[in-house]
Amino acid sequence: MSTTEWQWRDGSSGAGHLQRVASNAVFTRTQTAYRAGSDHAQGCATCAVDSGQCATAVELWSMYRATTT
Repeated sequence: MSTTEWQWRDGSSGAGHLQRVASNAVFTRTQTAYRAGSDHAQGCATCAVDSGQCATAVELWSMYRATTT
């Protein structure tokens, strides 16, 4: 389950504040999905020319976008 939480951030020259941050599970899923797309693009001849033409790249991008919404 993806959740967000509030964490206290100290101010550098004044009062601190609360900042909304993603939980570790959300961060891990997002980074894993991004890495999968990045790794694919490095070894794909089609992506070297146009990643919009590669079905795998389009699917990986969709999976990444799903983790960021």
